[in-house]
Amino acid sequence: MAGAVWMIIYDLERTQADEYLRWFDEVHIPEKLARPGYTWAAHYQVTADDNAADSTYVALFGGTDSRVFSNPSPAQIKPSPPPETRRMMACRANSKMLILAEEWSWDGAAGAPANSSNIVAERVQLALFDANDNDENLGAWLVQDYLENPARAGVTRKYLSSTGAVRHVLLHELTPAEDPPDAFVAGAANDWSARVSGYLSYPAGLPCLARRVWPAAD
Repeated sequence: MAGAVWMIIYDLERTQADEYLRWFDEVHIPEKLARPGYTWAAHYQVTADDNAADSTYVALFGGTDSRVFSNPSPAQIKPSPPPETRRMMACRANSKMLILAEEWSWDGAAGAPANSSNIVAERVQLALFDANDNDENLGAWLVQDYLENPARAGVTRKYLSSTGAVRHVLLHELTPAEDPPDAFVAGAANDWSARVSGYLSYPAGLPCLARRVWPAAD
């Protein structure tokens, strides 16, 4: 079952995190989910050095299709937010915003497409690719090499982006027992995988592992 995702990746200073996360999770997410066509949401924190001054977060809003995020568009929403929203948005740094359409999904444990477009895993891995006109090569590698790794038991989702600087997004939902691979793009150790790793535009370091902060883990 395919769907669409509005993805926002941003940095947040740790000193601002408590107030911002309270607002985002308790106020902002419910406001978004009240809009027609919004079907689910999730909020993740990228695992990083606990001593760093800031942390990276990934916000995900699911929709029935990408039309939902174009009426109104993010740019049309932005000009007139209430004061609290304006103040909280100013806390973000290095934001990346992507509107994504799910191209395909694969549940490694079931050996079949995922039965839902909702992202629910407590841990995910994320990669953004600029294939530099090698889109066919990237797509073939994903299906013929990446998915063939028997250790990849969770759901892998491939998205196409209609906004932002990258075209391809890969998100893998780790199962509770699944260990993340040493490198997110690691399939078989071969020349093909090495070429594809050169298309990676985010993250700068591997792997990009994130834990869910909303909804809170059971």
